Amino acid sequence: MVTIFLVFVCVVIPAGLYYWREYKMSTPGLQWPVLGRILGLDYCAAPPRLRGRSNGREVAIEISQNLVRIAMKLSRPSRLRVEIGPKEAVSLRAGMVVPDRVSTGDEAFDGRLLARCNEKAAGLKLLEPLMRQRLLAQPHVDILGEGAEIQWLLPYLKEPEPAEAILEILAAIAEEMELSAGA
Repeated sequence: MVTIFLVFVCVVIPAGLYYWREYKMSTPGLQWPVLGRILGLDYCAAPPRLRGRSNGREVAIEISQNLVRIAMKLSRPSRLRVEIGPKEAVSLRAGMVVPDRVSTGDEAFDGRLLARCNEKAAGLKLLEPLMRQRLLAQPHVDILGEGAEIQWLLPYLKEPEPAEAILEILAAIAEEMELSAGA
């Protein structure tokens, strides 16, 4: 009887708590209300999404095709089209309209990520050394900015720190898109 109790206390309860925490962290409906309060965004339950303002811009965080989509509105549409992500993903997405590849000369950046911009000079200005470091610090980078919106796709979003960093990066890119190529 004591052995069963010890097994229950030492194995079953910790395992149950572990699986509950993993389930909670991977379920937006359970995790995102807390994430929304930390980020200062409003949580909407059906479907789970966050909306509000961050860095002075409209932001939406939602599930799109089994990925987390963080989207930020530009204050005005831009002619500039920016793509930054893994080489395979950006190459596949290129399609018929292929913006110029931006070669930064940074071996670490150019080896891991592919950047494209329809105005190469604006792309080089955007990808200054600090921005490249900030992008390389992120485990998942998949950015597409065009028209009046810029978005970042992620496989998951569980913690506020990566979301805050992504929102800051998106705001910097959005500002450059507005400055470099206004409508």
